[in-house]
Amino acid sequence: MVAALVCRDCNQGFEAKRSDALRCVTCHRAHRKEYLREYEHGHRRGICPDCGRDIAARANRCRPCENKIRVQRYVGGANPNWRNGRTHAYGYTFVRTKTGNGGGAAYTAEHRLVWEAAHGPLPEGYVVHHLNGIKEDNRLENLAAMARREHNPRLIVAPYEARIKELEERLASLGAA
Repeated sequence: MVAALVCRDCNQGFEAKRSDALRCVTCHRAHRKEYLREYEHGHRRGICPDCGRDIAARANRCRPCENKIRVQRYVGGANPNWRNGRTHAYGYTFVRTKTGNGGGAAYTAEHRLVWEAAHGPLPEGYVVHHLNGIKEDNRLENLAAMARREHNPRLIVAPYEARIKELEERLASLGAA
């Protein structure tokens, strides 16, 4: 069934198979071309305020400019994962000491920072050892610097274990008295 209709744009009569057609073939093609230019598959386009490139619907900036802004937006305390510059790995606590190149950061072991604050820079080839073996216990009296080649926690802890046992027995006897 063919219907005789009037084109919405040029007001000329045309025939169409559908009774709800609005435009003749020529106007329909021109309208479609204009629609696709204005909308990119349904997305209204705009212009990026930073660089002037085209942007998609509901976007404030183009992707490269948005990525640059996002990096700056989530630095330090603004980042939802921020833990005041402290992190934990291998049982040790690490503290953020400086910002590295490209926005990265440098972290230093907290026990090393505590020891260096009291005694100065750690000599090359030396490590800071936790005397009681508890890696989170960063009190100054629990830290000792020693040469890396002498640092064997299994051998170092043995004399301290005997001393700890002796002190625990002394405490137990004081508690009973």
